[in-house]
Amino acid sequence: MKKWLTILLFISISLNSIAQSKVYFPNLTRVSIDTTYNVFFSYEQKCTRLINKPCFNLDRNNPYFCDLDSVNFDWVLVAKFKNDKTKDTLTILYAQGMSDDPAFKITNNKHEIIKEFYCLEFYINGSGTIYTSGHTNNMFDRRRKFQIQNDSIMEIIQPFNYVGLKGKTLKPITLYKDRTGNDIVAQLPKDYEIEILLADGTSPDFEVDTLFLVKTDFGLVGWLRITEDDIYRGILYDFFYAGD
Repeated sequence: MKKWLTILLFISISLNSIAQSKVYFPNLTRVSIDTTYNVFFSYEQKCTRLINKPCFNLDRNNPYFCDLDSVNFDWVLVAKFKNDKTKDTLTILYAQGMSDDPAFKITNNKHEIIKEFYCLEFYINGSGTIYTSGHTNNMFDRRRKFQIQNDSIMEIIQPFNYVGLKGKTLKPITLYKDRTGNDIVAQLPKDYEIEILLADGTSPDFEVDTLFLVKTDFGLVGWLRITEDDIYRGILYDFFYAGD
């Protein structure tokens, strides 16, 4: 009996380990960029030249060089990207940010930033498709998709962003039938189990999402409208105000 329990325990641990190390894009090479915030960069070698050097370790003639005691000392020159759809070689940079807001940045040949990505995981394939994930400067881990086109970068807007946060409410909340109406689906007390399912996929950066689709522990689903009071007092653990 003990033998079978040991085998089952080993299988359970192995399956859990596999789930935790799931590789979403197995064709890409994955490297660590920042161990402090557990930041990773994944790329396709045929179009990307990995550099992964802090700016203070670059040659002084490099336009991205900076002194160790400069305000930009935490910048990293991650990689150079070029495919048949881009006119110029694009530079991919990373920085921890002034208030601990890790972000990747892409610049053109004039060293101008054309797009910033607040994330902990950055994926780019040979066709110039970019995927980002990780909770930084947002209310939850917002997974996003972008496309490089003619040296510009456009986001592929989703109708909704998946949230998937579960926990107990920190205060009483009300769920509504739709986004703007007054018909109530449920009024929930503090310490009630909920799951935040979705957020509006069109919400811009740096703005607080105000509408979330929520499932009650019983299984009812309704819209939660975030107020300014909710932002500072909170409604659920692990659900943040603009990433803070």
